[in-house]
Parts: sequence; C-alpha cells; structure tokens
Amino acid sequence: MLGGIVADFARNPEIAVLPEDVQRGVRLHRQIDGFTDSHPIVHRSMGRVTRQLGWFAGIVIDIYYDHILARHWKTYSSETLSDFSSRAYRTLNDQWATAPPDAQGFIRTFIDHDLIAQYATREGIAETLARVSRVIAIRIPKRAIWLPEVLPDLCEVHEELSADFHTFYPDLLAFVMQQRLLTS
Repeated sequence: MLGGIVADFARNPEIAVLPEDVQRGVRLHRQIDGFTDSHPIVHRSMGRVTRQLGWFAGIVIDIYYDHILARHWKTYSSETLSDFSSRAYRTLNDQWATAPPDAQGFIRTFIDHDLIAQYATREGIAETLARVSRVIAIRIPKRAIWLPEVLPDLCEVHEELSADFHTFYPDLLAFVMQQRLLTS
C-alpha cells in the first residue's frame, strides 16, 4: 500500500533503500500506470476531454476514475469504503516514517483530510484537481494549468466516463491479479 503512494514521489535511488515489500508496491503501481496509460478504454475517456486538457487528460481521467470507483466501491469490494479507508490510513500511518520526505507530506494530507472518502464527492475531486494543479505549477511552471476548470466538462460526460470505467476496471483487476501471480 505504501509503495503505491511512494511510486508517485520517489526516484529510483530512494526506492532502492526501501523495504522489499514497499519496492514491490512501487513496481506494481508503475505497472498499473503503464497498463492504464496504454489501455484503449482509457484513451477513449481521455478523448472525451483532450480538447480542453491536452497532455493533462490522462491525469484528469485517472483522478476522475478514482471518483467513479469511490462512488461505486461496493460494486468492486465486499469491504466498505469506510473500512478500507480506516485500514489504509492505519497502514500508511504505521509505515509513514519509511517513506521519502515528499511522500510523507502527501501521506499526512491523505490521512488528515480523509482523501479516500473525499474522492466520492464532487468537492473532493475539485480539491484533488486543485492540489495537482499547484504541484504542476511548481514542478513545470511553463505548463501550469488550473484543472478544476474542467470539472463541469467531466460532469457533462459523466455517464460516458462511468461506462468507460466500468469496462476498464475489470481488465485492470485481472492485470493486477496476473502481476501478483507472476511475482509470487
């Protein structure tokens, strides 16, 4: 679980010194990103918003898919979203000190603001898009963009994006199971 977050914040030298289970989580997260980025259904979703977003369409669709998953959690898990969130936050809190400094800051925000639950709300997605926009403005100022502006457009094609997600997500789950079998 920690590796899934660290993957977005750490560089390979930082990852190499992490515990093996966290390294496996990083590798799995990056494999999931690669699978997702090349999936035709995800490309179809990106095409629904590319005009407004260009290069950032993939990031926005990833966030919006998290929103759809949170809203339809019980379709994919017998564990409630609240129970999953509590378990995830306990795990991340217990392993917090292991994470690189950039990831630690995000983990604190993730836990303290109950971001998993926030993903289920339009306001939570708007705040996530704003947070990502602030990071983009710092890391690549020439490409700064205010992503919350696209939320009305996402809502306008919500039904289509939801259908895309529900087609894509079973493929992703099967991919993850396959990757786990290959590494066990």
